[in-house]
Amino acid sequence: MAVYNNSAYDFDTFAPRRQVEPERKGFEPKIVRAPKKSFKQQREEKLNYRNKFIRVIAVALILFTLLGSRIYLQVSLTEKTRELDQYNADIKVAQSENVALNNQLYEIMSLDAVEQKAVKELHMVKRDSSQIRYIEVNSTDNSTDGVRVSE
Repeated sequence: MAVYNNSAYDFDTFAPRRQVEPERKGFEPKIVRAPKKSFKQQREEKLNYRNKFIRVIAVALILFTLLGSRIYLQVSLTEKTRELDQYNADIKVAQSENVALNNQLYEIMSLDAVEQKAVKELHMVKRDSSQIRYIEVNSTDNSTDGVRVSE
């Protein structure tokens, strides 16, 4: 019988071959331990750790304080701005009311309005120029004790 050695169909040649490690007899893993530290080294490490921890806490407190004060100041600024806007609106209302009241006062106190009220409501009569008398006080005429009447 003929044995054909056709390597074209041998897929085992393409597969990676597993390498088998030789067994080591008596191999035990070695545990490496840190050397023991002296009491002084342990105390220094604790102090360093404590100092770093205190610094971190202090920085965190400062940052939280800054953040809190920033938020508080922003809220306060917003509130004061709203209050200022309200005051400005009140001032504008008061100014417009003042203008309206000044106009009303001018209308009431004008000479024409006073004259109309005197004539219509109080039934007063306006004098003619022939009814007007002028009096001069402290004149040099001795006959009327310093009062001079002219028409």
